[in-house]
Amino acid sequence: MKKLVYLFLFLLAGANTFNAFAQKDINHADLEALYTAIQKTPSYKKLLKGDKSYEQLYEDVKLKIADADEKQVFWQLSRLVSAVNDNHLGFYRTPDTTLKPVRISLPVNTDSLKKQLQQKDKDALEGIYYASNHEFGLFASGDRTYKMISLANGILMAEVFHTPYDGYDLLLYSGKPVPYNLIKDARQVNGTLLGTPFTKYKENKFSILDKGNENFEYKALNDKVGYLRLSSFSSSNANIKKSEEFHATILGKLTTENLIVDLRGNTGGGYKTSRKFLDLLKKYKGQIFVLQNSATVSNAEQFILDLKPLKKVTTLGEQTKGMITFGSNYGTKVVLPSERFTFSPTDMKGLERDLAYESKGINPDVALDLFKSDWITQTLEYINKR
Repeated sequence: MKKLVYLFLFLLAGANTFNAFAQKDINHADLEALYTAIQKTPSYKKLLKGDKSYEQLYEDVKLKIADADEKQVFWQLSRLVSAVNDNHLGFYRTPDTTLKPVRISLPVNTDSLKKQLQQKDKDALEGIYYASNHEFGLFASGDRTYKMISLANGILMAEVFHTPYDGYDLLLYSGKPVPYNLIKDARQVNGTLLGTPFTKYKENKFSILDKGNENFEYKALNDKVGYLRLSSFSSSNANIKKSEEFHATILGKLTTENLIVDLRGNTGGGYKTSRKFLDLLKKYKGQIFVLQNSATVSNAEQFILDLKPLKKVTTLGEQTKGMITFGSNYGTKVVLPSERFTFSPTDMKGLERDLAYESKGINPDVALDLFKSDWITQTLEYINKR
């Protein structure tokens, strides 16, 4: 009987050892696949090729994921993506409806934490945030790292960490079907963590534009001011066609002394869509006032940089996203060998001019008030005072 017990224990130990080695192999296979995919991107080749510190980071990640669980592996692999100053890169848990939501409760006195965070300045990263009528607390948890928890139950919602390019990236734990997701360039602009639903303000902000279903609009606000809304430069066939049809309707109609060009919430795209509008605005004879916000992204940011050298152009609003360089022509996805994680690489080389604004965004010439009144109204007031 004793021999049978010893045999069982031996087999159990062997199975555990085998499982440990198997897990280690799986983790390292994912690491190698991600590291190889990152090295193929133009952003890596431009910014980090031959960088010894990045090679050391890879070795550190390799060491720390050997016996790590899935969440820890994701956190460590995210460090390799975060180190590349390219905010078009994506990294997330491969969607799986069978996964259980990530629910980690931290031993934090939420009442005490809330009192501490209420003292933080509105412009500080730390503080109380709101989303879907719930309260969340973001606080320092270590050297250059932060955690966000629900102030109702102490559940961990996100982890925030400094990047090598002096920004912040965020690991969001959002439940099904993607239990964790890397949000790049999640710095705080006017109380909002970029790329997330978290904001320090309960009030509705006039920086946010209700775009409706159409991406393009033109109307005369009065006999001296026209209004042109460009909400997407997507290069999809459908959007290119709509942009061409809209462009045809406004040719010869931009005749007012002043023109407000609204790029708030413009999700970017490509010059296949935006170039004709850029050419049209360069030929425009009057003064141009560009509205921008923290959701003005990618090719929309490039559009602003193309216009800014013109003396007739004034930008108003808030700092843009800072997701401007590189980008993806084909939307390729790389599923890592374990199929647990998905990496979205970029394939565009980007412009040297734009790199200065990556993770920093473009500041407006004139900052507008978030709560005073509608931003179009504020812009009209600015025009009237000139």
